[in-house]
Amino acid sequence: MHLDLRSKLAVFFSTVFLASVLSKDTVFFLLTVILFIYVSILGYSKSTVKIMLAIAIISVMRLISNRSGFGIMLPDMFLFIVIRTLAIVLSVIPIIKISPGELMAVMKKMKVHRNIALPLIFMMRFFPVVRSEFSEIIDSLKLRGLISFRKPFVTMEYLFVPMMFSSSKIAEELAAASEVRGISANGEHTSRREIKFRKFDSAVVLLTILFTVGLYFMEGVMMR
Repeated sequence: MHLDLRSKLAVFFSTVFLASVLSKDTVFFLLTVILFIYVSILGYSKSTVKIMLAIAIISVMRLISNRSGFGIMLPDMFLFIVIRTLAIVLSVIPIIKISPGELMAVMKKMKVHRNIALPLIFMMRFFPVVRSEFSEIIDSLKLRGLISFRKPFVTMEYLFVPMMFSSSKIAEELAAASEVRGISANGEHTSRREIKFRKFDSAVVLLTILFTVGLYFMEGVMMR
């Protein structure tokens, strides 16, 4: 199911607000369930399994420690911040999955300045490619038996040195490919993707506002 970027941003900003103000676990878990349903409806349920599992594990750890953490290495404040961050990551998944072409068209539609739009587009193209390259380097080191926890600094050298050279090459290739396609050319840019705020987008924004207000007031009632 397709959703406009502006609707996704509304959900993201709502999640950031709620993650920063909610302190009751019951209300926060309700927020994560709503986000999971939202992401699943958009067809990204597979991407959320690890995040939901991490949230469950951290919640159990906080419950076992009775919100006192596990010493200096894992204080409760750190676990609190991590679990809130994971909830925000849930709302970011639909934004990350958007194609660069559609992102460019939306930026043009919203009249975002090119000095802001172009870095965002390059970033969304750059990180997925680098992640894939990083995975290939790790697999190559495993096959050669060069990953060893006994020599962490040597392992880091074998890992990050080729990654730095590869990232530099990838950045140059992406920039050249984008320039050839006319990403920075003057004049009006067209897109084959129809950028339109549909009824479904309006419903999502309305539900986002209602859930935000509802969860905020639920938090206030439980605090009394």
